[in-house]
Amino acid sequence: MNEDMLKDVDMLDEKEEEAEGGLTVSDNFGIMLKHYRKIKNLSLKELENLCGVSASYINRLERGERRSPSISVILRLAGVLDISSSVLLAAINIKEPQASEKITLSELLIKHEFLLNGEELSREAKEKLLKIVEHIAQCQWNSDTKVRDIFVLAELIDQFKLAV
Repeated sequence: MNEDMLKDVDMLDEKEEEAEGGLTVSDNFGIMLKHYRKIKNLSLKELENLCGVSASYINRLERGERRSPSISVILRLAGVLDISSSVLLAAINIKEPQASEKITLSELLIKHEFLLNGEELSREAKEKLLKIVEHIAQCQWNSDTKVRDIFVLAELIDQFKLAV
């Protein structure tokens, strides 16, 4: 697709937002969207091909540059990413989990704002913290990999500390 066609697609996405009234999403929406796309190991282009939402529009949603996706876009993304639409919508309508509702640590980090030393974590710091949690959850942590796992964790912590 050439650049003019991409602009046309983006304009259609924006018009769809206006036609459906759009929703204002929190910064957490983009973080959550990117998190689940990475879990599915999908590139932006692959996600575009699967759900029909332009890669540039998805990228802007992930970066927090677009903050009003239509409900149809949210539902298409949720369907392709194989997650409950309520998980994505939670980043729009922030609500406290019910006593019986269980959420993952990653979802907890995505859905809420946090203070560190009295300062609110930036979007970048939050993304770095999420990477630390994901690394800890996914590393093998056995005698063969422990040194490498610790090294990667230390590198992720360095990135987090730079972001705060």
